[in-house]
Amino acid sequence: MDYEIVELEQKTVVGLCTRTGNSETDMPEKIGGLWQSFFDGVIQKIPHRTGETAFGLYTNYENGTQGNYDMMACCEVSGIGELPENGKAAVIPAGKYAKFSFRGNTRSGMAAFWQEIWNTELCRKFSCDFEEYLPDADYTNARVNIYVALHDFCQSCGMPMTQREQYGTDKDGSQNTDYCCYCYQNGAFTADCTMEQMIDFCLDYEKDSGRYQDRDQARADMLGWFPALKRWSATQGTESESIPLRVR
Repeated sequence: MDYEIVELEQKTVVGLCTRTGNSETDMPEKIGGLWQSFFDGVIQKIPHRTGETAFGLYTNYENGTQGNYDMMACCEVSGIGELPENGKAAVIPAGKYAKFSFRGNTRSGMAAFWQEIWNTELCRKFSCDFEEYLPDADYTNARVNIYVALHDFCQSCGMPMTQREQYGTDKDGSQNTDYCCYCYQNGAFTADCTMEQMIDFCLDYEKDSGRYQDRDQARADMLGWFPALKRWSATQGTESESIPLRVR
């Protein structure tokens, strides 16, 4: 499944909110009813709207995909004015997201598309995920971008950094959010190596964990996505803000 890793700036949104979960039998009705209420009279009353794009926001996860979460039908605003009745304001945090693109009928295809995302191996934060419904399209031929919040991962070895102590350090001792503590300390890489040597090191490190059952295939996969990491893209002249990745 194709996606991009993107860095997003913070957004402020206003809309309506409900609490539901994937295992609740009335979840489709709850979310569908929320969208109906939002478009039937709420969106027009929201001051300082920045455009016609609507957002479906998922936050306050109880237990990942297994528990309940808050779902919010909303739009972006440049500032928070008087809220409409039952309205709520929220912030989409700045950070790293996996961006997926859906094209088609949202009623018949969106649930299956989300299922594919759930089955994709991502280091998810379960902090704030959202759908971006682009304007000038109806539900039968919608254009929707889906953003899934990710933990930072090392731009040298690809290790997810889920705890503060896993981050590397700059010369002044401050936290470096690009590299892990194993690859980067005091403003310098801990080892002078090539990308291929780093891949072999990662494979050797995980050898006893059983994570990579097929070493040759794992190495081929890593050779596919390691060039997108900052350390290696910089050496190959391919660094960009948004790099397409393919997940097998």
